[in-house]
Amino acid sequence: MMLLLGGALFLLPQGVAADAAEPRMPDCELAQVANPKDERMQWWREARLGMFIHYGLYSGLAGVYQGVRAGGEWIQCNVGADTDSYAAEALPLFKPAPGCAEKWLDLAKEAGCRYAVFTSKHHEGFALFDTAVSDYNSVKVAGRDLAKEFAEACRSRGLRVGFYHSVIDWHHQDYDNTICPDLCYPKGQALMLQQKGIPRNQDSYCNYLHTQVRELMTQCGPVDVMWWDYSQGAAEGDRAWKATELVKMCREINPGVIMNNRLFNAYSLEGEKPEKFGSEEVRGDFYTPEKCVPPGQDGLHDWETCLTVGHHWGYSINDHNFKSPAKVIQTLQECVSKGGNLLLNIGPRADGSVPEYTVEVFRRLGAWMKVNGEAIYGSKPVLDVELPEEVWMTMVWDDVYVFLPPMEEDAEEGDTAELAEAEADAEAEEAEEYYVLRFPGSLFDAVAPEILGQPDCRVQMRRVEEPGEDEPAAFLELLIPYSAWDAAVEGLPVLRLSNNG
Repeated sequence: MMLLLGGALFLLPQGVAADAAEPRMPDCELAQVANPKDERMQWWREARLGMFIHYGLYSGLAGVYQGVRAGGEWIQCNVGADTDSYAAEALPLFKPAPGCAEKWLDLAKEAGCRYAVFTSKHHEGFALFDTAVSDYNSVKVAGRDLAKEFAEACRSRGLRVGFYHSVIDWHHQDYDNTICPDLCYPKGQALMLQQKGIPRNQDSYCNYLHTQVRELMTQCGPVDVMWWDYSQGAAEGDRAWKATELVKMCREINPGVIMNNRLFNAYSLEGEKPEKFGSEEVRGDFYTPEKCVPPGQDGLHDWETCLTVGHHWGYSINDHNFKSPAKVIQTLQECVSKGGNLLLNIGPRADGSVPEYTVEVFRRLGAWMKVNGEAIYGSKPVLDVELPEEVWMTMVWDDVYVFLPPMEEDAEEGDTAELAEAEADAEAEEAEEYYVLRFPGSLFDAVAPEILGQPDCRVQMRRVEEPGEDEPAAFLELLIPYSAWDAAVEGLPVLRLSNNG
């Protein structure tokens, strides 16, 4: 197998890319925003891997409402239930077991995560922290301040603390979804408010929202990340959430807190000047493509892909569309090679236990990270390089790391003619033993190649010349034994090219 890595290789630290994706909207659209302050973003840019935790009343319903399959964390909206009916079904099932937060963060630590983000309140409006302005919370229902337990468990394990907090609310009667009629809202809740003659009052709701965020930031601080969710259409920014005041308040309590872009409808930035939404402080520190990795990067913006192991964010007994550990690892490789982070989700059950397959994926990711984490943490993208499919590169200080692609399966029966032809075209002995990477000869003066975690695996180098129009073209070829794939965790080896000049 002969692969050509074309183009010029610029081994300089690069910035990172920004993208945005909102729920129920097209993914991976680019948004142009200013760079955030380097000081508060430094740890986040070095961390590269985090755990997302979706837990709430929906966890107990497990994707089924009154016998109807209806998704995961969006189940109340999907079935159109008013909040009274929804609570009557869900509250009796919500029974977090002692120590569940500690187990989540033990798993995060084992996987190699450097931070975690926990759902302090999802769209259903049920708060998982102690709040004086509502009885609809985990302390009243289960005697547990889960947000505080989560924060303490993070800090005791050396992990940064993040909270996902929904700015929309399907429970609070003052929340006015009519600001944006297309913004998803339970039909039954709208009907109940209408029948009871309860008026909407978004100013009152904003006071409630800001009060709860202040409680969360004060009681569980210091908070490292506030992960807002979400804006759409006219339901965004100052009009909907008094975003400028909200951001200012958060920074007054925790000056180092970083925030994502979802207080604003990022898509309205398409083709617009960034100044439209005021200062960098308000627009957000990083952008959030969802369930995908953006196709390119510009080296200027910070972003983070959030990803599920299955399909849903919250636990569902009907979710069996799982990603393999290798697929998750490859997604992490692609993210960091483009300058982004990966926030990988768990959806615990009602008692806080994590589904077995999700545990397996995180543990196998952790096994790979133990060997190859030096290519992830603190890495920068290597831009302006044409790479073969499923080959990615990063740089940490002076070392370049190449994430090698998975080996193809052996040819199926009936493909023998194609296999014979391919073997005839290759250098017979080397084609059987080596995977060959080719770089333009001018890229490296002196490098020492090594497969991470495989000290006995010898990577050979040779310089070759081929005829050119004016003068011969020089290349550096790296010959990597196929045995490296057999010995690699999840069959995904990483090549390190150390500066040996």
